[in-house]
Amino acid sequence: MTNQQQAEFDRMRGYYLSQGEKYSFAELWPRAMKARLQLLDALEGVSEEQASFKPGPNDWSIREVALHVVNGSRSNRRLVIALSSGESGDSSNIDPPKRTTEATVDGLRAQLRDDGIDWTAAIPTLPERPPLAPTARHSMFGQLHARAWYLFQRTHDIDHASQIDANKKAAGYPGAKVQP
Repeated sequence: MTNQQQAEFDRMRGYYLSQGEKYSFAELWPRAMKARLQLLDALEGVSEEQASFKPGPNDWSIREVALHVVNGSRSNRRLVIALSSGESGDSSNIDPPKRTTEATVDGLRAQLRDDGIDWTAAIPTLPERPPLAPTARHSMFGQLHARAWYLFQRTHDIDHASQIDANKKAAGYPGAKVQP
């Protein structure tokens, strides 16, 4: 890892911690939901062929990205609920590895939509200002408390919406308009 990468991770960690300490879940909710809507918009109108396209042999398809986000988001929601209750939580599956799936892109989009609804339903059940301890470790950002993990989901959704958009702009993307 370069010094520049570490500085960026430290900056992001500071953002997660400070904003999570400053704002309640309800106050953070609009940011998180805007990010989820951005992700859902990125998946809108993607065909099955496009969802399976990989820009390169080691790249992720849109379908793999969507599965990764939905699985990671479900794990993160369980972690946020546990930490908010003062319990320790398992952060080991927050960033699940690339997996193939036969799920349709519309099915994955529906799962992401429903997961966003589940996040929204969870917010009123959580303490407005849960304790800042316990924490759980993130591989890049270190120890994070419940609201910091909630904000992490926001940036995770944004990052992967950008990844989907990059796939759509890659050479060879099915159905892409060729620039003259």
